Amino acid sequence: MNIGLIELSAHSEVLDSLIRQVVDIGGKPTVYTNAFCAESLNAASTAEVEWQVCTPNVPYVEFIERCRSSISSQDHVFIVTPVDALCGLLSGERAGKPAYHCLVHNLNTFTSPDENRPSAAIAKLALHGAAHVLLPDLRLMTPGAPLRDRAINIAYPQRPPTAFVRDEVRCCIPGRMYGGRDHAEVLSALELASPRLTRPLRVEFLGEHAGEESQAVVDAAAKAVSPAVELRDHPGYVAQEEFDRTLAEADFLIVPVCEYLTRNGITERRGRTCVTGNINDMVRFGLPALMPAFYPMSGHTDGMTERYDGVSSLADLIVAWVNTGEFNRRKCAAAPGLAAYRHECLSALRAELARR
Repeated sequence: MNIGLIELSAHSEVLDSLIRQVVDIGGKPTVYTNAFCAESLNAASTAEVEWQVCTPNVPYVEFIERCRSSISSQDHVFIVTPVDALCGLLSGERAGKPAYHCLVHNLNTFTSPDENRPSAAIAKLALHGAAHVLLPDLRLMTPGAPLRDRAINIAYPQRPPTAFVRDEVRCCIPGRMYGGRDHAEVLSALELASPRLTRPLRVEFLGEHAGEESQAVVDAAAKAVSPAVELRDHPGYVAQEEFDRTLAEADFLIVPVCEYLTRNGITERRGRTCVTGNINDMVRFGLPALMPAFYPMSGHTDGMTERYDGVSSLADLIVAWVNTGEFNRRKCAAAPGLAAYRHECLSALRAELARR
């Protein structure tokens, strides 16, 4: 089966996941993307994958028009991030053309009546039937509800968990430091936990600062938690290779996502109308994680997570995991759940392809 994957934004990690899933079900993906994603990806460069990369300074509309014949030859085309440059592809008569699937990362934003919001034009086309609306996690589905009855998993297991034998414990908090993550809660919990730790803890904030304010907060917290805890952060963008290397060497994650996220006046609810990419980070590397209590997870990965509700409970979990090595116990027990989750991912993709 020939499957096209189009990504003209910067969700390289989602594109990588879908490439791997398509290859693993025996499909032959053709990838239409920009230089940023092509250079960021570490997806297997097998003979099954064909790359069509938009060179810098070429408008996306022109790039898609050049690729139209190739795109039209596909059985299915997945639009990883809906951007208005793809409107021409979905407009007009499409009899005999591929089945188009539009992956919607933020459902409330996508369905908003505000025609001035980003990607409003392609959303209008998809909502009128030019493409199937596809949610990025099976937990977001509500059977029988309009726009909520189709989904795949973008998180996809790739590497077996690695249990490290070392005195220092390494924790990662992946993602950009901005208002959608409650880093202040994590820093407060670390301050409470640090006097009770019996092993050194290194905490890496694996994402760039949104502004000088978050940089100042981390700098101040570093003094409060020293010497038991070492805080590391990044002043700028973290390249995918460094991001993946750091995750591969981590013991566990903290995922401090906020339940509600507001952009352009539109509010999304995490785990209900949108997902956090940190679930992909957790599943890709088989990393145990401390997660907020509100976030819904697959039963297959429940054993990899423990939930917190506020600063005190997060501090207690940090102390327990660091002092006892609980993260390694969970890594060693993760394989069956990850295998079942991987099967769920591929089954969902096959089901979507069968529906057209």
